[in-house]
Amino acid sequence: MTVSESPTGIVGGATAIAGRSTRRMVNGLRLAAGLDRPGVGCTPRTVIWSSGRASLMHYTAGADAGRSAILLVPSLINRSYIWDLRPGDSFVEHLLGAGYDVLCLDWGVPDSRDADNTMSTYVDEYMVGAYAAATQRCGSAPVVIGHCFGGLLAVLWAASVEAQPPALITMAAPTNWDELGPLSWLTRQGRIDPEDALDETGNVPPTAMLRAFQMLRPLGDLVGYVTLFDRLHDRQATQAMWALIHWAHDHVPFPGMTFVEMIRSLSRENSLTTGKAAFGGRIRELSSVTAPFLNIYGSNDHVTPPDSVTPLTQLVGSERADEHELRAGHVGLLVGSTMRRKTVPAVLSWLDDVLEQGR
Repeated sequence: MTVSESPTGIVGGATAIAGRSTRRMVNGLRLAAGLDRPGVGCTPRTVIWSSGRASLMHYTAGADAGRSAILLVPSLINRSYIWDLRPGDSFVEHLLGAGYDVLCLDWGVPDSRDADNTMSTYVDEYMVGAYAAATQRCGSAPVVIGHCFGGLLAVLWAASVEAQPPALITMAAPTNWDELGPLSWLTRQGRIDPEDALDETGNVPPTAMLRAFQMLRPLGDLVGYVTLFDRLHDRQATQAMWALIHWAHDHVPFPGMTFVEMIRSLSRENSLTTGKAAFGGRIRELSSVTAPFLNIYGSNDHVTPPDSVTPLTQLVGSERADEHELRAGHVGLLVGSTMRRKTVPAVLSWLDDVLEQGR
């Protein structure tokens, strides 16, 4: 008889299973009742600038002398707290821990007042205003890091201004829209007109954006909830999964006119692959971006696959234009173990090298 088959082993195994089941039940009930849900976006911060629904947050932990500030630019589609998801799983925390002054743009929740916001509104007004406020607050121009559509807005902003940031980093920024997959195919072929997606406020409702992303991974929600159930016995893992699932379903409306421009110019015309984009009565040339540039993308990204992101490296005019592929998904670049072990070290190492050379 083996140890596991002995009476003691059998009793011990049964006790462990019972204990696991009990913890799973307790953690699940507390989570469902709202008694043990993790706080999100918890790092102390102050709002130092606002315009319309957009605002600029400054995290108040302070910075090491001589360190550049960093301005984070989120996508328009999701809430900005993905950068500061939860204590212990926060991109912001890691940047602060490395001694950087950190600021983050928050686009707010668009309503009918924002339906006429165009690409130019975000690039020429909000990005310009927030960057000026960040520079004044920190005493020097900040590095800019943008994710997904936020990375694209950051690139278009840099292509539109004369004074360049000390460095520019994009993560999963869509460039070749022919490679974005099913969503791009539908809009590019004219099966869906962008105006058809707008609601009575003139914006794309958050439920429509959520369903669009669920098209990319039809079983994504099911997998997420199964994983959450499987880890309910582990309180820390349960909180991490709940925070991410909560954020993934916390979409905001997409400004109507920006959506129409995005579909007609970026998707159907695939204009960025030419190195140019026309909006706001101006032609924005990506070759005008001359700041040191880093293009980060995930090999497992189903939202902006590598082939949709990599062309950007060759389109900017930066003397130093690097790219870094990580084994990660679209959101995994910003949260979880991949963020802690891969994304943040890659960003910090590159910034140390670039900013040291610039001194």
